[in-house]
Amino acid sequence: MLKPWDFRAFFLPFMRFPLYNSYMTENLLAAIKSSLADRQGGGNDEKKATWLIFTIGKAADGRNLYAIHADEVKEILRNADVFPLPFAPAYVSGVLNRYGTPYVVIDTAVMEGKAAQDSALFIVLNDESHSCLKITDVKDFFSAEEKDIVHFAEEELSGFYEGTLAVSGQKALVVKVGAIIAKAGEEIAAA
Repeated sequence: MLKPWDFRAFFLPFMRFPLYNSYMTENLLAAIKSSLADRQGGGNDEKKATWLIFTIGKAADGRNLYAIHADEVKEILRNADVFPLPFAPAYVSGVLNRYGTPYVVIDTAVMEGKAAQDSALFIVLNDESHSCLKITDVKDFFSAEEKDIVHFAEEELSGFYEGTLAVSGQKALVVKVGAIIAKAGEEIAAA
C-alpha cells in the first residue's frame, strides 16, 4: 500500500510522456515560421486596413456614415460625463475624465453646421492631443485596402474628409482626424 507522502510511485508512469517535448516545439516553430512567410510573401498585395464605421447625427438618413482608421482609435466610451469647457467653440462639447486624464470632446456634427448630438458615445483618439469625437452609433469594423478609398479632387476637397469608402453598398466619409484636431486646437488657443 502506498503512503500519502510517496507520490512519486503514482506519477512515475506519466513522467515518461512529457506534454512539452522537443518534437512538438519544433513543429510549432515550423508552423509559425511558415505562417509568417505566407503573410509576408505576397509583396504585391496591398495590406488591408481596418476601419471603424460609425454614424454622426440622425441614424435614419443614409448620408451619415463615417470611417476612421482603427489605428487612430484608442477606446470607445459610452455614458461618460462631459463637463462644460468655458470660452470654447460651439463644437467643443466639453471635457470628459478618462482615468484621471481630461479629454476634449469634439462634436463633429456641430462642426459641420448640424444640430448637436444627444448621444453619450465617444471615440477616444489614439494620439497626444487628448481628444475624442462624439458619435451617434458604431456600425461595424470594415477591412479595405488603401486603393478602395475614392479620394476627393482638389476643388471639392473638404478640410475634414479624405474621401469616401464603399461599405456594404453605402459610402462612408473617411475622416481626417488630424485636420479636426488642428482646427479645434487653433480655436481653443485663440479663445
